[in-house]
Amino acid sequence: MMSWTSARVVGPVIAATTATLAIAVPASAASAAQLDKSHPGVGSSSMVSCGLSYPDRDHGPWVNFPANTVTMRSGPSNSCIQTGQGLHDQRAQYLCYTPGDGGTWTFLRNTATGDQGWVRDDMLAGYGSNAPCEEHPPPASVRR
Repeated sequence: MMSWTSARVVGPVIAATTATLAIAVPASAASAAQLDKSHPGVGSSSMVSCGLSYPDRDHGPWVNFPANTVTMRSGPSNSCIQTGQGLHDQRAQYLCYTPGDGGTWTFLRNTATGDQGWVRDDMLAGYGSNAPCEEHPPPASVRR
């Protein structure tokens, strides 16, 4: 049997670890090959991961961020932490896109700051990247 003091220390650690692994964020269940990027749709029962990054798969030209400030995130969900911002006078290098919370999201780099992050495609010029991050994206789960 574990002493009360040990249980008091270990309990929160186990709870925090379990919470970190069990947090779920709704996302689109469509595979990258089936996505219709013109209709982002509503998230379904799949989950997305925070902390994702990919190499450049989209070799298109750099584009300006929209007139409004765009928040870049650590994964394709508004639940993921902010990694930077894109301002209207800065340019974005689109790297790839993937299904995420509420539609498709583009992984990009702010060329002025070097920050990288995810932005939902309906917030970006040209509806974001045209290159999928993976041919067959696996079902995702949130890890922060």
